[in-house]
Amino acid sequence: MAKSKTSKKQGKSLKEKSLASSWDFTEHTNIEGLKNSIIEALFDDDIETFQGALLIILDHYDYKEIVKTTGLSKSTLYRMCHPNSNPTLSNVCKVLAYIDRVAKSA
Repeated sequence: MAKSKTSKKQGKSLKEKSLASSWDFTEHTNIEGLKNSIIEALFDDDIETFQGALLIILDHYDYKEIVKTTGLSKSTLYRMCHPNSNPTLSNVCKVLAYIDRVAKSA
């Protein structure tokens, strides 16, 4: 089998590219919007959106409070955000119950 040829020309350096600006959760998102996006993601079988919203919640809210309220461990919560995860319905419901409680108190 013949070896495929590759270009020896180097691309532009990453230093020349502009960096993404930092994103502020409090400025651009609210808990009600996250709740709605999670529910919509579950109906659309969009696990990536669910995981992204859960990561935002874990980054913004005190994970100790989330662990205490949901009864899930910190490792379980972060494992639910892993690309290859398959969270159980029970765990998803516990997270949704927490989000609903926070949304009603906000």
